Amino acid sequence: MKYCLTIVAILFSISAFSQSVLTGKITDQKDQPLIGVSVYVQSLQKGAVSDHTGKFEIAGLDKGTYKVSFSMIGYLTEVVEISVDGEGKLEWFQVLMEDLANLNEIVVSASRHSEFLSEIPASVTVVNEKQLEDLSQSTSNISEILEFTVPGLGVSTGTFSNWGQTLRGRSLLVMVDGIPQSSPLRNGQLGIKSVSPLDISRVEVIKGATSIFGNGGNGGFINYITKRPNASRKIEGTTSLWGTSNLAKTKDALGYGVYQSLKGKLDKFSYLVSGSFEQTGNKYDANGDVILPTYGLDNTQIVTGLAKIDYQLSDKQSITLGGNIYNSRQDTPFIPVPASFEVQENGDYTLTPGYGVEGSIEGEDPTGSKLINGQLTYNYYSIFRGSTDFATDLYYQNTKNVFFYSDKFENGGQSVINAEKFGIRPNFTSNIPTKGSTNITLIYGLDLLNDKTNQGLLDGRLWVPNIDMFSWAPYLQSTVKFDQNWVLKVGMRYDDMRLNIDDYNTLPYSALSDGNFTPSVAVEGGVIGFNNLSFNAGLRFIKHQEFIPYVSYSQGFSISDLGSVLRSATASNINDIQLEPAVTENFEFGFTSMFNNFKLEAVGYYSTSNLGTGVVFDESINSFVPSKQPQNIYGAEVALDYRAFDSKLLLGVSYSYVEGVNKSTGSGSTLTYLGGDVINAPKLTAYVTYNPSDKISTSLRMTSLGDRDRFDPYLDGAGNYTYRHTQFPVEGYTLVNWSANYQMLENLGLSLAINNLLKEFYLPARSQWAAPLKTFSGTGEGINAKLSLQYNF
Repeated sequence: MKYCLTIVAILFSISAFSQSVLTGKITDQKDQPLIGVSVYVQSLQKGAVSDHTGKFEIAGLDKGTYKVSFSMIGYLTEVVEISVDGEGKLEWFQVLMEDLANLNEIVVSASRHSEFLSEIPASVTVVNEKQLEDLSQSTSNISEILEFTVPGLGVSTGTFSNWGQTLRGRSLLVMVDGIPQSSPLRNGQLGIKSVSPLDISRVEVIKGATSIFGNGGNGGFINYITKRPNASRKIEGTTSLWGTSNLAKTKDALGYGVYQSLKGKLDKFSYLVSGSFEQTGNKYDANGDVILPTYGLDNTQIVTGLAKIDYQLSDKQSITLGGNIYNSRQDTPFIPVPASFEVQENGDYTLTPGYGVEGSIEGEDPTGSKLINGQLTYNYYSIFRGSTDFATDLYYQNTKNVFFYSDKFENGGQSVINAEKFGIRPNFTSNIPTKGSTNITLIYGLDLLNDKTNQGLLDGRLWVPNIDMFSWAPYLQSTVKFDQNWVLKVGMRYDDMRLNIDDYNTLPYSALSDGNFTPSVAVEGGVIGFNNLSFNAGLRFIKHQEFIPYVSYSQGFSISDLGSVLRSATASNINDIQLEPAVTENFEFGFTSMFNNFKLEAVGYYSTSNLGTGVVFDESINSFVPSKQPQNIYGAEVALDYRAFDSKLLLGVSYSYVEGVNKSTGSGSTLTYLGGDVINAPKLTAYVTYNPSDKISTSLRMTSLGDRDRFDPYLDGAGNYTYRHTQFPVEGYTLVNWSANYQMLENLGLSLAINNLLKEFYLPARSQWAAPLKTFSGTGEGINAKLSLQYNF
């Protein structure tokens, strides 16, 4: 009996302390293995990532029942209960469904904390990795990808610049992993092209004024979330090769590109490194004419790179070091021939677009952008008795944007914007314990930023003086979830900025290229400051997927392109220049509805601002200056998606409408329509995707721009009828793109895309409303093709 008891005690002891290993495989609905699925045991804070065969393994599970989550961008998150008996290996098979609604998509930008898209009381568009991969088969131009996927965002300009590609009629802030790419001290409008789409895991677009990230985003912001080193093996990667050509005319039109990424996991280290090189050829319109090379995409060399290293310090701590580069260089053999137009008294007009001819400008340097981002991030989870997560990042950003040669300067010249940023952002996320079914989350922290910016000419003349800004901004955001039915979000942010501006002399400048140069003014610099307290609040009802409505109010705050004000100064002292920040208020109501295979999203909005977000021509000083008139902007967006035949057929359509008016500040106030640099013409997009088999997929996409004719001509000083700057009619156009992909092997795919399939001859919207400037009115590219090959290993 004694020996029996001893044996029982030993067996009981072994059983009590034995642990199991959870293994398994994750597939999609077609039984294809899913790579990179995050598997997480919530109570133990342990996790794993599925490998190239879809398999995963988590060791060290005691006997009991655990909640295990399976999540991946583009698929519905599954949370299941798994019972472990504490003996040996337990095998689990999980199937993930594609997420048509994207309502379970995890978003971090809306509140600086991971949350489900369905619970955010704001208008958010997420472009996931699969969408980016599919659309990258047609173009490497991220502006064109976002034009199609983001309702409310203006259409692409067809050039390297995104001037006029506003978000709901307001300026937008562009970020890479939260690092601001454009400087409101002198916004060069080049920020959208800051990273290769092949290096992006998802794009998060938050629309409307927001106090989440502060200065620069009166219309919202675009945050590129770059790929992470989520490998399961020591080395794996992707190789992509592609070639492009214009089909309207093929002379020297061939382009090519290559992309390579490598990632792996070595014990506690994970790494990712990637790079790409692209060379474009000549660009022709539908008639075979050379496209205007100003801000052009022809004969451009683009080099990109991304690197990240993750180190798991402990179960609760990690550190990540990363960064990216983006370098574009246009060295074109063409010089621009400006556009011309004639206007009749009744408003009828003829617009002859500009084009390129072979030649060179003596002393002109290649144009383009050089950008460097660096970031060190530290995470510490479950501090303060497990109630709080802490994250902080230290970042650096350096940009050099070289613009085209312009005769608007006395004796001509090329301008260049130089910007350098340093920042640190400690952020806390705390869960407040409550009784009952109410959950409270607080997000709070501090943004510190030092931004140094100037704009000069390559010959050494200074146009915008040296500006040294230091800002600090504490913030608090709260999320309250009631009974799993209601989500209330309330937050505030206080911005305090101090700017040190050097003494400078304004440059003689002829805004209309008519030889009438403004006089140079000596301006005494100094220190100026701005501060602002902004609020946001939103409420969303999430009980029924058939109708998930929300209502929100938010404020935005930004310095409206300070550099444009300073370079046009007529006062001799910085304190005598009217410098005022723009404060925007945004009201919106929207909803999402899901009915079987249908998904419907709709939103209406209205925003006001004390200042304008565009520039106007001031005839008294013969220069362009930021608008000082209050603005009212309103609009609506609607999107409908449908899937059929087990997701073999996908269809969708979206429509965006925005309009806005200026309110004069004098007596007897009047309303006038805002120009095209602020307000985009109505945009309609549609797509149909058909997957006849696991190996073949094809897609047809359409982007259609409507007309916008809000303005009357006037008589200029020479007695000719004309239109004012940015107040030129826009005539709509329709572009159709087609693409197909063939999966030759499990890890080898071939794709072909044809853009502007119908050979549309058109002028992008900016080429039309900017016609009074004559130097920006070029045609869009004619029919063109891209052939790609991708290999995964």
